[in-house]
Amino acid sequence: MHSKRFINGKVFLGTNETAFADSLTVVDGKIAPDNAVSEPDEVIDLHGSTVVPGLIDNHTHPKYIADALHGAACTPPLVNSIPEMQEALRHTPEYGKGADVWIEGWGFDESKLAEHRSPNRDDLDQVSTTQPIFLYRSDCHSSVGNSRALELAGIDENTPDPVGGKIEKDENGRPTGFMREVAASQLLIRSKSALSYENDVKNLVNSSGHYLENGIVAIGEMMGRLHPYVSLKLYQDAYKAGFKPKSAIYYVADEVDGPLEIAQTDRLRVAGLKVFMDGSISGETAYMKAGFPSGKKGVCLTSQARLKEIIDYARANHLQVAVHAMGDEAVQNVIDVCQDLDPWLDGMPSVRIEHASLISDQMFEQLKKTKIGLGISTQPIFFFAEEDSYRQFLSKDQLKLAYRIKTMEKEAPIVSLSSDAPCTPWAEPDSPFYGMYAAVTRKTAGGGTINADEAISLPQALLAYTRDAAIMGGFTQNGTLEAGKDADFVVLNKDLFSQKADDLTAVHADQTWIGGELVYQRK
Repeated sequence: MHSKRFINGKVFLGTNETAFADSLTVVDGKIAPDNAVSEPDEVIDLHGSTVVPGLIDNHTHPKYIADALHGAACTPPLVNSIPEMQEALRHTPEYGKGADVWIEGWGFDESKLAEHRSPNRDDLDQVSTTQPIFLYRSDCHSSVGNSRALELAGIDENTPDPVGGKIEKDENGRPTGFMREVAASQLLIRSKSALSYENDVKNLVNSSGHYLENGIVAIGEMMGRLHPYVSLKLYQDAYKAGFKPKSAIYYVADEVDGPLEIAQTDRLRVAGLKVFMDGSISGETAYMKAGFPSGKKGVCLTSQARLKEIIDYARANHLQVAVHAMGDEAVQNVIDVCQDLDPWLDGMPSVRIEHASLISDQMFEQLKKTKIGLGISTQPIFFFAEEDSYRQFLSKDQLKLAYRIKTMEKEAPIVSLSSDAPCTPWAEPDSPFYGMYAAVTRKTAGGGTINADEAISLPQALLAYTRDAAIMGGFTQNGTLEAGKDADFVVLNKDLFSQKADDLTAVHADQTWIGGELVYQRK
């Protein structure tokens, strides 16, 4: 038995908004009552530092983040034009390497570029025609490839659009390089991943430190894949090589057509299925009741009948269903399908709505009455980073429905905050402290404010990243610092609870502990 006692701290236990202690005892990697050990093996003085439970990002894209960390951040405030984007791509470590080495970038939003258009293959060809280039749009639904990338993926004038996606072409039928929505982007991603499994493992392992420096000890992989390789194997190999955070994998439902290998270990689980009901607001592809003011309706990517089929599969296999739904019509479809269903999972929602970007009062009333108890995992970083797009593409009445987190906390059975990183145009998309800042202040990166009356308190925001996130994602040994839970916690550089709300973005992790062991120390 090995024991540690942390003393002289401000320890937020996370069981409710006001539960604090001044010490913490850890025995063999678990939180223990202070009286469990009379003389601990180690005594660690916190010198008044604030300690919180390890943070949980239960909607993120670790594979994309692993790629992005060695790629170019093509986002404000770093990149604001196509020439700046080209220059950023030229400064990636992969630039100038072999013809099969992909150059990657992420995060562009055409509305934020000086040219007010998406980059195309010709723009990327100015960076390289010999190396393939893959560039993710901010929503991670759409992407752009250069001519070499299109060639490797076998995309030309005669390639048909995949179901649920579109290969954009010019007036002469030539692909522009822009791949609209996930199904089209996957044509490039599969080509890229098929060439570099070993690099994908290495990149995922290298991303471990990124999570730990943000105080994140558990993640939900919301884009699990079965092709060109199985995501479970990627994570298993990454853990063997040193990946640290706990992980729950959600496979894209449309790739699942038979039995799944269901891993259930303390650190790695196949947790559920991911469903896309629609696209994004910034891409004007969210599925809208009244349509966008431009006249666009958005896209419906999954019918109610298909969603019912996926739910039946999940029920039979004891899996959670996570449904991407941004537009109010997409959210309505989820409510309609689920309103009379009985839950099949204990201790966590059987079905959760990801984003739930636009919800009316009437829809909240319907949601509240569902037998299944729909959870909501939402991302305040979106309105923080994409204010211009929301104001440009939504009417005033639609904007009033955006990210109503205070109402969600009141009306939904469980609400968690998460990032959907790197799927938004911000250089630190999965910083929990930026997420909390946005939820508490409702302020944006551009200095505006969206729906100030939907602000929540700081303790509520922190619980949504800890206790409630653990419930949402099934991380049963995390979320609070109660006796018996894993000793996964974060020592902060500042007292989170005495900070002015406007200063929350200056808070960061000084130390991250997993299983009672120090796994990250800020230099």
